[in-house]
Amino acid sequence: MHIPSEMLNGAVCPVTAVIAATGVGAAGVALLKNKKNAPPAGLFAVVTAAVFGLQMINFPVWQGISGHLLAGVLAAAVIGVPAAVLSMTLVLLVQAFLFGDGGIGMLGANILNMAVIGAGIGGLLRTLFVKRGMRSHFATALAAFVSVELAAGGVALQLAACGKGSLAMAGTLLGIHAGIALAEGMASGLMAFGWERVRADRALRTAYVAAGVSAVACLALAPFASAFPDGFEWTMERFGLMAGADGFAAPFADYAVRGFGGIASAMSAGAIGMLAVALCAFALLRPLAAGKRD
Repeated sequence: MHIPSEMLNGAVCPVTAVIAATGVGAAGVALLKNKKNAPPAGLFAVVTAAVFGLQMINFPVWQGISGHLLAGVLAAAVIGVPAAVLSMTLVLLVQAFLFGDGGIGMLGANILNMAVIGAGIGGLLRTLFVKRGMRSHFATALAAFVSVELAAGGVALQLAACGKGSLAMAGTLLGIHAGIALAEGMASGLMAFGWERVRADRALRTAYVAAGVSAVACLALAPFASAFPDGFEWTMERFGLMAGADGFAAPFADYAVRGFGGIASAMSAGAIGMLAVALCAFALLRPLAAGKRD
């Protein structure tokens, strides 16, 4: 769902950038005002690495189309909504600047769709469902499903604002992402169900282990990700909206590392990405979480 360079134009880019910056800033302020609920910097780093890894694994949805998890609601279930917004923002920044995944000029829209809407609003919906009496894993599954459709809806509205959208395109985009959202909900709900089975006095340790194992598993599976275009790319190609390459030369464009080929290239790119987001995440939250048991 990463919008490439040149796809959006006009006032949409600065407007989405302002809204995204406001949402991310609000998440930061929320953490500062409630430091006692901020996750340990180490856990924040490991979860952010796991989110990056989960987004690398494209799985077939149906013939010729793939999808990948956003993992924003899942992150919110582990580290809280404000931290999840910041986590997803770091992932998107590293994806754009290191791997050319999502246009640099489109960062505002991508952060708005996947971090503010996906992790933020999706995470808040999960909290609301839990407060209404829904079991945590069911709430996580339902909110994760809704978050993907909301993010896809955000893309459709942004394209419409640029004069590139249509009801047919929006319907196709939302329809395809319903299948991806179903996978997101099922995966998030199952992982949340496992989380609920953990004894409270071991919850923090298990969170580290679970996020770490997820990151390593994603790294191992990265070379076997589906080569089919994802639901967003497939829809844009079908309606003739796919934009050209970004003028920015990312050092590891298309998740490839020079000097390596095949499996080694994919695993090296994954390792670089996970390490980069983990270091950035730890550096970001360490001052805030100083003194908390890590």
